[in-house]
Amino acid sequence: MASSWFLFTQLLGPRFIAGGDYNSKHIVWGSRLTTTKGRELLKAIQEQNYLYLLTGTQTYWPTDGNKTPDLLDFFVTKGISSGYTDIHPSYDLNWDHSPLIATISTTTITRKPTPRLHNSKTNWETCRQTIQENVKLSIKLKDHEHIEMETNNLINMLQNAAKKATPQYRTPKGN
Repeated sequence: MASSWFLFTQLLGPRFIAGGDYNSKHIVWGSRLTTTKGRELLKAIQEQNYLYLLTGTQTYWPTDGNKTPDLLDFFVTKGISSGYTDIHPSYDLNWDHSPLIATISTTTITRKPTPRLHNSKTNWETCRQTIQENVKLSIKLKDHEHIEMETNNLINMLQNAAKKATPQYRTPKGN
């Protein structure tokens, strides 16, 4: 793997971005475990001083119930500063991998903080009680539209429970 990876990247030249399903698991980039291929790829990336771009979330969604979702898809770069790149997932679930969208800019990319539903002050007991009071467990799902509607209802209910249980941090005036 390492020698073929080295040859591949040498063909790309001094500046490149190469992305896709590397089918190489390593906890360094967020996989749930490390495989031999993952160790070899990480070693090759480190030896060549390459960078990797990833979302930190699962990208592989197996249809086999005995398999677990994992992070297999990411980008490897050379000669492109991470300040000029951005990556985010596309949750188009038409296949078993979530596509990744990479952006390369000619100017530094300013990143907004990731919105969070909870913080260190979240009252998890309040959240649990709110969910327990509002969850509907006996819904009959009749068709695609009904499944879509109930999925949205569940998401909204979970978000509202988290918001109810989480005090907002206040930024001091003048900042």
